[in-house]
Amino acid sequence: MNPPLDDDKIGNQVPPMPPLPPGAPDPERDPHSPLRHTLPTFDGIRELDSSPPRVWTYIYLLCFFASIWIWVAYPAWPWFGGATKGVLGWNSRGDLPRVAALAEEKAPAIAKRFAAASWEEIEADPALRTYGAAAGRGLFGQNCAPCHGSDGHGARGFPNLADGDWLWGGSPEAIEHTLRVGIRWPGVDDTRSNQMPAFGAQKQLERPQVLDLVEWLRATSGQEHDAAAARRAAPLYAENCASCHGEDGRGNQELGAPNLTDNIWLYGGDRTALYETLWNGRGGVMPAFGGRLSDDMIRKLVLHVRGLQAE
Repeated sequence: MNPPLDDDKIGNQVPPMPPLPPGAPDPERDPHSPLRHTLPTFDGIRELDSSPPRVWTYIYLLCFFASIWIWVAYPAWPWFGGATKGVLGWNSRGDLPRVAALAEEKAPAIAKRFAAASWEEIEADPALRTYGAAAGRGLFGQNCAPCHGSDGHGARGFPNLADGDWLWGGSPEAIEHTLRVGIRWPGVDDTRSNQMPAFGAQKQLERPQVLDLVEWLRATSGQEHDAAAARRAAPLYAENCASCHGEDGRGNQELGAPNLTDNIWLYGGDRTALYETLWNGRGGVMPAFGGRLSDDMIRKLVLHVRGLQAE
């Protein structure tokens, strides 16, 4: 039995045990193993210096040698001019064609029908439309929602896809082409492209003329306006704007020129926003998805976008 500890010795190592009488059990030895307590004793608590179970040692060694085999067998380490290739020469990117072919082989019948169908056949088949729109919802969330919103209602500078007001046309073919080539997207030769002039910044119009045109725009879109200023701006509109937006202001989808009469504004219809548009011009950009999405994916996106107008 250990001698009692003084208060001032609490927290210190227990003094050595006195000699044991003959035949007495050794308190320094664990009765369940041949090992002795060799670690310090703290506050009367003795620790046994025992090894971990051998099974854990074997597992550790197995993991160690397996990790070395993985480093050798597969691409693992950056190296000059690339990375180590691995003795097996395998990587997931190289396996992609096989996986894609397997997925196509096991694709449901409706997916194969959709891939082979024309727009006329898809429009006439409710099952194909439903299938395409459902698949397009996920694609929309991944590729379009960051700008247009998950519900497609857009934001300032990003068109509302649910209001039926299309800059470049709302037919399936027109939307598909817009998705494929983008709008003013660098590096795509046939991208949709037109530019709203900066009438003020480029000194084509003076500030009073721009202010009058603002009132004309508010008048033609049915908003509160200065009638006298709107009348003064009529000749300015005919000379500077009608070639794109039309004499009646209803726009031209061939040019991407918006309808000015419906009070739907991409950048805002208040006086400040209209003045900014006329003075500095506009030129929004939309990515071209033809290089990143397959033809089927783009058509599925088209069906989802067209379906937003009915939601």
